[in-house]
Amino acid sequence: MSSRLVFGILILIAACAPKRASLESAAELARAESLLRDGCYSCLQQAQAIYTKLNNLKGIHDTSILIAVRDKELGIPTGTTLPPGPITEAVTLIVGETSGMDAEQRAVATGRGRPPIEKDNAVRRALDPLFGVDLTATYVALTIDCESPRLIESVDIAGLTKQYESVPLMQFRLGRCGRPAIAPKLAALRAADQRWADTFFWEARAALTGSPATGIDFPAALQLFAEGRTAFPKSLALTMGWANVNLSAEEFEPALSGFDEVLASFPTHRDALIGRVQALSYLLRHPDAIASATRLIELRTWHIGDAYYWRAWNQYHLKEYEPAWADVENAIKGLSNATVYILAGLIAYARTDLPTAVQRFDRAYEINSSACDAVWMSGLVSIDQEQLAIAAPKFTRGMSCFISSAAAFREDLARREKQIAARGKPATEREVRQMDRLKRDAENADERSAQSAFNAAQCYARTGEPRMALNLVDVAIGHPRMREKAEALKAAIEKLPKNRK
Repeated sequence: MSSRLVFGILILIAACAPKRASLESAAELARAESLLRDGCYSCLQQAQAIYTKLNNLKGIHDTSILIAVRDKELGIPTGTTLPPGPITEAVTLIVGETSGMDAEQRAVATGRGRPPIEKDNAVRRALDPLFGVDLTATYVALTIDCESPRLIESVDIAGLTKQYESVPLMQFRLGRCGRPAIAPKLAALRAADQRWADTFFWEARAALTGSPATGIDFPAALQLFAEGRTAFPKSLALTMGWANVNLSAEEFEPALSGFDEVLASFPTHRDALIGRVQALSYLLRHPDAIASATRLIELRTWHIGDAYYWRAWNQYHLKEYEPAWADVENAIKGLSNATVYILAGLIAYARTDLPTAVQRFDRAYEINSSACDAVWMSGLVSIDQEQLAIAAPKFTRGMSCFISSAAAFREDLARREKQIAARGKPATEREVRQMDRLKRDAENADERSAQSAFNAAQCYARTGEPRMALNLVDVAIGHPRMREKAEALKAAIEKLPKNRK
């Protein structure tokens, strides 16, 4: 090959190289812009990497802002420093998802020190010229508006949804703006593109909200939260949501692991601490639960009533009645529900302070007429006080209460069976355990209603009201475990003098 020919080829290569590089850069830039419009978290990260490679300052700026906003939306702690500008300043108005925050952080983010955003807010209004023109500015503005009760009414959700129907980034934002049909919109987004793991949190929360027809779907919520945690392990909202659903579903070991995971990074996280106390309590790890409750009390300001309650609950189970009594009295100062008064009654009873025990049980039933154990225990204490005329109507109310409770357990069981049938898949092991527990709870309530009827019949018979006694003893006879005793009582009542009531 001649030197002239070689020189000519080199010239051609040199001439083509910049053009090829330019084409490759244009293709990469187009890919980054497409990823930004796709809008999922991993999409934004990939777009940012491309913009950084190309040294595209506008792209780096936009993806940095959108990732920071998404961190807020998913409850991911972030210390990202954003470049200055009107859009960055507006990001400070966004609160994001607060359910995973520590109670103290949540108070700062949403409390009295943060007044509501007014329609004439200068920082928000600075984005108006960019609305509908700059995608990032539009997303940030919409996020502010959708979070604000005073601005959301001005959002044309239907119009914007149509305008941005081909932009998943905006569909995600608009799908969470307002309450109607949030979960279906987000589920459809993920069904169309599996990269949208960002939707798991809101789908899980919708499963917890349930509906009158299907009720709360704990298994679906747990699955969605679990998948979300896998995708976003740093999200406090997803981890706390998963732990709390496990706690509600009585899966205490997984719940404890979730709370401990949060506490490993945030040792004073009050919500995780109270969750840990409850999980440890139900696992019967009383000393550990007491230690965590004590830590909460030492931190002050948040969950103090609950911390005193659970410390008293664990001390009661350890038969440490004096410190338990001091703690439950402190709990009552911060709580006013049937549960705390029932515990106070049990501790007072264990301390043989019968008048106080009755007072606490009666107060629990006044607060919540479905607190069957409260009226039952009050009746037992009245018997101990030899006040049969007072005990009799308490057991009658207890009978009705337990009958209603049994019906509620069976209604919940039927709803879950319907959910499983509609799903078309066999019940999971967890679901089987939960349904078995509901059956046992219903059966136990049946037996307690029969026992209440039997006790009431005895009291009425001994206070000279055989007719009332006979009506109630027939209820007790209807339960197989009570039948023999109840039939013997009925025979004894029928032998009472006819001139009695």
